[in-house]
Amino acid sequence: MQKVIKRTVLAERQAARRLKRRREKNTRDDLRSNREQSNYVRGDEMDHLKQARLNRREDYELGPLAPRRDVGDWTDKWGTINSMRAKGQELQPREREKIWEPWGGKFLNIVVGDRVVILEGRDKGKIGVIKDLSKDRAEVTLAGLNLIDVSIPEYMIGPDESDKRPIRTMEKPVSVKSVRLVYPLTDAETGITRDVIVKQVISSGMWFNKHTGTATWSRIIPGLDIKIPWPPRASVKQKDEPEDTLRIDVETKTFVPTLLRPPMPGTVIDELRNKFSVFRTRHDPEYIAAKEEEDRLKEEKKRTSKQMRTPLKDANRLERKAKKALGKGKLTEEMLEKIGKLVAEKRQSAMEAAGISKEVAPEEPVTATA
Repeated sequence: MQKVIKRTVLAERQAARRLKRRREKNTRDDLRSNREQSNYVRGDEMDHLKQARLNRREDYELGPLAPRRDVGDWTDKWGTINSMRAKGQELQPREREKIWEPWGGKFLNIVVGDRVVILEGRDKGKIGVIKDLSKDRAEVTLAGLNLIDVSIPEYMIGPDESDKRPIRTMEKPVSVKSVRLVYPLTDAETGITRDVIVKQVISSGMWFNKHTGTATWSRIIPGLDIKIPWPPRASVKQKDEPEDTLRIDVETKTFVPTLLRPPMPGTVIDELRNKFSVFRTRHDPEYIAAKEEEDRLKEEKKRTSKQMRTPLKDANRLERKAKKALGKGKLTEEMLEKIGKLVAEKRQSAMEAAGISKEVAPEEPVTATA
């Protein structure tokens, strides 16, 4: 039985190592894909920038004779960007944590539905509602703001899509570093309510639900101690379909477990997993009894081999009897004297090797006579 347990442990460790290698490979693949995409986007931006510089130089030199560039293949595409540049690149964990730290870090104080103001760009000063939020890119998409024209390749337009336009206008995400939360506050003196840009928001009243594994908290403005409510969530209305199961059918009790019959029979695990699998930790009583019988026979065989008489065992027994007959040895005075001389010589040589002067015998005391 111990061999079966050892085999199970080895199999679990091997599976854990295999899973670790697979996760590392997936991580490397994701990093390589992100790096290739980032390099492509950066190269595309540099190409557009170089072409724009050449066009500007050409327009300056030719003046009224400068050619029109919104003709031919660029009739509809002039001023558009690649679809891959519409969204930012995924950030590294450290950089992402540093950007999200002013917004609460792991427990964000900004969610979809909040009103924010843009601090830079062509829509600077405009207030919009967050339509989408990306934690990996540290970006927010504002409804109707920061619009751009994106050219969609033909291979990205599916046959089932209703929108077949190659040029589409969409909201370009904005970095969270370029937005600030906006909240309407009422002036206590004048009674006028107006939008105020909130520079900092902190979390308060953190509460963890151990049953669901979720956390809830409130966000307040430090100093003013004003609580900012979370935006209301739109209620999703479910539409009943003919294939849906009625609630009364779901709640009807069709199985009542008893003390004699468990809710899940023991044979289910045999159906889900091989009966003699190396990962199995529970076995049938007959299988356990057979393995224990094998262990007992092995132990009995070991004890029998120890009790068996062999020529080597007989020789060792005779040698032990001879040593016992001799008895314990005794040290004579002559032997003790030689041992003392040998110890003194070794001690003196060790002191000389360490650079210590030789020992000098103490002089006899001198007695003064009157």
